[in-house]
Amino acid sequence: MMLIKFRKINGTFLKTSKCSIIDLLSTKENDKSPCPPIDKKDRRAAADGTESWRFVISKEKVNNLQKFNNLLLICVITVLFSTSSLYADQNPPTIETRETDNLQISGYYKNLVNSSKSSDTKENIFSDLQRLRLELKKLFNPWQFYLTLDNEAVVNDFANTSDFTIVRSKIQNQLASWDLDKVSVDNDHLYLKHSIYRAYVKYYSPQFQAMVGKQAIDWGRMHFYSPLDVFNPPTAIDLEPEERVGIDAINLNFSPESLAGINAVAAPGKNDEKTSLGLKLYKTINTYDCALIAARIKKATILGLSFDGYIQDAGFRGEITHTEDDNKRSFARVSAGLDYNFSDKLYFLGEQFFNGGHEDNDINAFTSSYQLSAQTLSIKKNLTSFLWKYSLTPLVDLSLTTIYDWDGKSVMANPQLKYNILSDIDLIVGSQFFWGNTNSEFGSYQHRMYCELKWFF
Repeated sequence: MMLIKFRKINGTFLKTSKCSIIDLLSTKENDKSPCPPIDKKDRRAAADGTESWRFVISKEKVNNLQKFNNLLLICVITVLFSTSSLYADQNPPTIETRETDNLQISGYYKNLVNSSKSSDTKENIFSDLQRLRLELKKLFNPWQFYLTLDNEAVVNDFANTSDFTIVRSKIQNQLASWDLDKVSVDNDHLYLKHSIYRAYVKYYSPQFQAMVGKQAIDWGRMHFYSPLDVFNPPTAIDLEPEERVGIDAINLNFSPESLAGINAVAAPGKNDEKTSLGLKLYKTINTYDCALIAARIKKATILGLSFDGYIQDAGFRGEITHTEDDNKRSFARVSAGLDYNFSDKLYFLGEQFFNGGHEDNDINAFTSSYQLSAQTLSIKKNLTSFLWKYSLTPLVDLSLTTIYDWDGKSVMANPQLKYNILSDIDLIVGSQFFWGNTNSEFGSYQHRMYCELKWFF
């Protein structure tokens, strides 16, 4: 048997066992434990001196873990070496020279811990996600090359329940045509996944841009439910809404100053039923950014429009789509929202969503499948969402998100605290509370608590 233990003291990670980097995997890491973190919108972290916890890994998995250790160790050494080289350079080149000659390395280490109850047994369950992401960027004007590598570990105690199915469903062989991730360990308590998260080449000029490869394509304007986000939409209650499986596509954008912009996307699949195509026309009219889209997303045909502008000092936006799926079912989706800054400290956002394509015949399938939840967007038809944010200090933000299901009479409430500990370390602590009947939007979910620590480098 193998004991893994880790402790962070005064910002330094100390090993207390033989497993080097595994110490990070078995404890509370940057994201939710002792290691530093990062995030676009939400950030979560832990404190120095936090006690580590122990986890026993079966002997037959030690070899797999050692391989993962070695890979993580190589990545960390690469990052540290690159960072130290940058700081050691007393005469850095100009921006133009750096962009052309140097390989830019960045990324983050995240530790996301959450606790809830199993929807099967109603017993307490726990997971600790730890992710090391390396982002590599090389510029040769006008060409840009991007590569993002992920190594991810999920330590958990509910792998044999249906609750873990949603984690396993976020893999590229189900969601992308170019399968570039590998699950090396999937046992009762440990899930290890390694992936090429993004990999694309970009050509840039002021009027024409082209991107080819694994990328994120977001046509949506809404914060919660976005009908126009047709390629890789997030779910409204996901703890990591910014983490989306990339789409393998050719993405062309032509935007002459005197005309409307044109964005064409082609995402080839193994056959016609797996292929996605899209065309977007966009133009700024007065104070509004307007867009029209036509898309064939696998077996569904989608037409839509969006606008995003202002009513006096308030932001006003909306999206409308008409979809015909492979069963010849036609339906509309409509989302409208308003946001306003009451002061430098207080921000408000409200959105209303109508989903004519809702599907509540199999709620368990919706809650356990990332692909199905992204396609269907919601179980019920009418949802109202609110977000309040208050800046307690320049470094501390409080927020409250609520979503109300008018048809099923259910509600989700998500209070959260975000603390920018250092310029490159963020901590997020929050809870998600769900109330409602079983046959409602949120009634089948269990309350959960989470903490995320993110360290950007």
